[in-house]
Amino acid sequence: MVAPPPSQGSSPSAPDRLGLVMGGGGARAAYQVGMLQAVAERFPNLEFPIITGVSAGAINAVHLAAHPGTFAEAVDDLARLWGDLTVDQVFRVEPRTLILNTLRWGLQLGSGGLIGAPQMRSLMDATPLSTFLGAKLNAPDGPIPGIEEKIESGRLRALAISTSSYSTGQSVTWIQTSPDIEEWERPQRRSRRTRMSLAHVLASSSIPLFFPAVEIEGQWYGDGGIRLSAPLSPALHLGATRLLAISTRFDRTTAEAERPVVDGYPPPAQVIGQMLNAVFLDLVDQDAWRVERLNRLLRRVPPGERSPYRIVEIMTLRPSVDLGQLANEFELQLPRTFRFLVRGLGTREARSQDLLSFLLFQPDYLRRMIEVGRRDAESRMGEIEALVDPDRARPPPPPAPEGRRPRGAHERPGRPSGSGGGLVPRTGIFDI
Repeated sequence: MVAPPPSQGSSPSAPDRLGLVMGGGGARAAYQVGMLQAVAERFPNLEFPIITGVSAGAINAVHLAAHPGTFAEAVDDLARLWGDLTVDQVFRVEPRTLILNTLRWGLQLGSGGLIGAPQMRSLMDATPLSTFLGAKLNAPDGPIPGIEEKIESGRLRALAISTSSYSTGQSVTWIQTSPDIEEWERPQRRSRRTRMSLAHVLASSSIPLFFPAVEIEGQWYGDGGIRLSAPLSPALHLGATRLLAISTRFDRTTAEAERPVVDGYPPPAQVIGQMLNAVFLDLVDQDAWRVERLNRLLRRVPPGERSPYRIVEIMTLRPSVDLGQLANEFELQLPRTFRFLVRGLGTREARSQDLLSFLLFQPDYLRRMIEVGRRDAESRMGEIEALVDPDRARPPPPPAPEGRRPRGAHERPGRPSGSGGGLVPRTGIFDI
């Protein structure tokens, strides 16, 4: 259903603002870093006034928003963060810890909750991730430094991190913005103004069951991808008119999609992997598709009658290779006990290790994904340039005939979408 956007910037003459949207996928978020590296090499001083992230994409979003240096410097530091990351910096992998957690869960299930630790909060102990990110963001406790300073200086307009409330069932998008931006509320989802802290990042990136929920202001929150059905929505509410969205989902051909990835009855790893894909990977593409479809209706409306709607361009970038299949090459590098446990879920029975790709925080795998992301962005650089710097990429419009108003920026002709994702032509903002 089409509905008016927020009041700020809702008119066709609203300021032109570039937004960055980064989805989830656990370890797959390293792919986004490679994409950003290629963009930073071409535009080292680029500014994204609006940055949004969900799940592991929240880590990348907060890092970029808080970094005091140039875009290129921020991306270089982010690449070092991911390139040196190891499994034991994300969750505890000592055999004793893993085995005890598994036994406690088994006892609770087998005894109807009468036996076992009183509060089994997750399959993994993610204390190392909290310590690691607290040090990297220089915020073990309290607001993350650098974000408010960039907002006050005008380099950043808004940062949004989405979480899912286990306490209320709502999708909550936490925003740190310039004062003129208002909060929004829709059925089962809302925004809340805050000063971003480590807790917001940990909550947004907390994969359900595998990682524990995080308490924020008296309620418990988990991975933002669980309830966020429209991942582009926060950036649109915050006033973006151009969006660069980075997905970590491989877009299979029809033949690839129909080819089974497992023989026989699907093991638990395959079922869990499909569930994680549906929650964290598919929604960016589905959201962009909905935008394009509803935009066809908007294009039938004369430009002068579109208010309070406006035109926004979206480019969706995604992997050229299956990151799940890529994970197969690095499974042997996992710590022995952890590898033994996930094999018990049937990870070796599937040709695409989707579950493993979420948890494979191994340096070689992360660096390979960064390489793939960089290569994919370089292959689409012409389209990226057209989105990031449209005035340079677009020739000046011809002189308008006398008595006719020249075509405005909000009426630019659409550009064709590239294969496997690309620039969605002339997309209208609506209530998503």
